[in-house]
Amino acid sequence: ESYFEAMRRLVVSLGRGCAAARAASHPHERLLTRVRRASTSAKDSVAAHIAASSADADIDTRQLSKPSEAAAGESSEFGMWKELDNRDESEKVRLAAFLAEFAQMADARRKMVESPSVLKKAGLSLNPHLDPTAVRRLIEHFRSTRGIVSIKTLHNILHQAHVVLGSSPNISFVSNPKPGHKVTVVGDLHGDLDDLIKILDTVGIPSSEHSIIFNGDFVDRGQHGVEVLAVLLALKVVWPSYVHLNRGNHEDSSICRAYGFYDEVMAKYSSPGLYDVIVDVFASLPLCAIIRDRAFVVHGGLPSMEGTTLHHIGAIARRTHLQTFCTWTDRGKAGSNTSRQVIEDMMWSDPDPYVRDANKTSSRGAGYRYGPETVIRWLRSLGSDTMKTLVRSHECVENGYDVIDCGDGYKVWTVFSASNYAGGWNQGAVLVFEHGTDEPKTITYETSFSGAEGLRIKKNKKIVQVIRKYQPVLEKEFSKMADEKGLISVKQWEDVIHTELGLSLSFSSLKGLMSEAAVTPRGFIDFKTFFKDLKTKGSKGHKHSQALSAIFGILDENGDGVVTYEEFKKGCELLNHRLPDSQQFDAKNLFRILDKDDSGMLGLSELNEVLSSL
Repeated sequence: ESYFEAMRRLVVSLGRGCAAARAASHPHERLLTRVRRASTSAKDSVAAHIAASSADADIDTRQLSKPSEAAAGESSEFGMWKELDNRDESEKVRLAAFLAEFAQMADARRKMVESPSVLKKAGLSLNPHLDPTAVRRLIEHFRSTRGIVSIKTLHNILHQAHVVLGSSPNISFVSNPKPGHKVTVVGDLHGDLDDLIKILDTVGIPSSEHSIIFNGDFVDRGQHGVEVLAVLLALKVVWPSYVHLNRGNHEDSSICRAYGFYDEVMAKYSSPGLYDVIVDVFASLPLCAIIRDRAFVVHGGLPSMEGTTLHHIGAIARRTHLQTFCTWTDRGKAGSNTSRQVIEDMMWSDPDPYVRDANKTSSRGAGYRYGPETVIRWLRSLGSDTMKTLVRSHECVENGYDVIDCGDGYKVWTVFSASNYAGGWNQGAVLVFEHGTDEPKTITYETSFSGAEGLRIKKNKKIVQVIRKYQPVLEKEFSKMADEKGLISVKQWEDVIHTELGLSLSFSSLKGLMSEAAVTPRGFIDFKTFFKDLKTKGSKGHKHSQALSAIFGILDENGDGVVTYEEFKKGCELLNHRLPDSQQFDAKNLFRILDKDDSGMLGLSELNEVLSSL
C-alpha cells in the first residue's frame, strides 16, 4: 500500500502543480472583479460585480448600474470559465517546468523522424525573395484554403526573420504618431488565423504611416499557430521598421510542448528540426516596445527586482533563453539568473488594482501580481512626463480590452486579440494610438460565436474534469467534516472546493450533473453519491489525461511507446533531486509494482490502470 501511495505522489505531483494555485487562492489573497460592459463602446455604461473576500482590505467600491439578467448570467459564466482557465494554466506551467527539467537531465532523442512522403504534401510555395505581393498572396492563401505553406517556404521565412530579429535590440522604439499616422497594438492571437486576418482587414497593412506592435503569444491553443507565425514573420521581413514583434510567455520551447504548438508542427510537417528552428526564432524576439512619450508595451508585466532599468533589459542576452520562466534549478541558484527572472516577470505577470507592492504570488505558477504604485514608479522612471500608459496583453478579458486607472493620469491597458479564446466567449480587440489623443482608440470584433449556453456546457465539462482529477483530496477533506451519515452542508462543500481547488464555485450550479439522491430533502450533500454521479459525466479522467500523456512521453525517452526501467529510473532520479531524503522514491520497487505483466517495460495503459485504482 505504501508503494501505491508513492506512485500516487510521483505521477500526480508531476501533473498537478497546484501548490501555487492554493497559495494564491487563499481567501485573503483573492479579490475577484467581474465586469460586463453593456456594449462594445468605451463610452457606454459599465456594469460590474465586485467580490472582495479580504476582511481587512480597505477597498473603495463604486456604485455601478445593475446589469440586465442576461448580461449578469453571461458575465458569471465568463468569470467561472476564466477562473478555471487560470487553474489550467497554473497546472500547465508546472508541467512545462518538469518537461524542461527532463530535457536538461537527459539527451532527448527525437520522437519523430522526417518523412519525405509527409513533407511532399501540397503547400503554398513562395519566391525566396519576400515582398508585399508575397505577403498578400500568403494571406489570401490562408483566407481561402486554410492550407499550409511548403516546408521549404516556411524555412525561408524563418531564416529571413531570424536574421532581421537577430539584429534587433531587446527594446523596440516606435515613433509617437504624427498627424495622419497611427500605431496599432495587437494582443494575444494564440493561433487564431481568422482573428489575424480580421485585424489586418480592419486596420490595414503596415506602412510608413502605420506601425503595428504584435504583443506576443502568437501560437498555442488555436489550430493555426504555424500559419499565424508565418504571416507575422513575413510582415516583419518585408516591413522591418514598421512591424514589431514582442515575445510572449508562449514563445517558449517547453510551454509550446505543453499547450499543443509542438504537436501542431509535427502533425503538419513531421519535422523536429523545423520546431528547433522556430524555437530559435522565438528566442530572438524583442522583450518589449516603447511608443515614444506615449506607452510602454510588454506582454505581461514589469520587472519585480528593485533597481531594474531599461539598461538592464537592453543588456539581456535574450537569444540564450529558450524558456520564459525559471525552473526549480534556476531558483536554487541564488542571484545567478537575474536575466531569466526579468524575462519571467515581463512575460508572465499580471496587474492587480488591489495590490500595494510588487511581491504578490501569481496563480499562474510564474510571474507575480503588481499594483498601481509599481506601474507609476516604472513609467516615471522612463524619463518622460507624458509616458503614462502601460499596455500589456497576456490575460483574456471579456470585451477584448480592459483599463485600470492607477491615479494621476497613469493607466494600465490590457488588450487581448483572440476572440472566443480556447472555446470561451469573449470579444477580441486591438488598440490604435493616433496623433493628438490622450488614450488609444479601441476596435473590437468577434470572428466566431459559441453563445452563453455553449460556454456553460464547456465550463461544466471542465469543472467535472477538475473535481474528478482531485477526487481523493476532496474526499479526504469532506470525510473530516461529514456527520455519521456521511452528509456535509452546502457551505462546507463550497469551502472545501475553494480551499483545495481555488474555485469560487456554487454547488447549485451543478444541479444538472447529479441525481436527486446526492442531496437530502433538508439540503445536505451525500458526497459519496455526488462522486458516483460524476463518473457518468464529463471526460474519461486519467485515461485521457493530457498531463499523464505528456509525462509518459517524456519518460519514454526514445519515443518507442514503452518506458524501460532505465528511462523510468532517470525520471525518478530527477524528481528525487529536489525532494528531501524522507520523501524520495525507490525507482526499482515502484517499477516492479507498475510492471503488472513483468515485461520489463511500462505502457501508458499500465500507468492508467494503477492511477484508476488509487
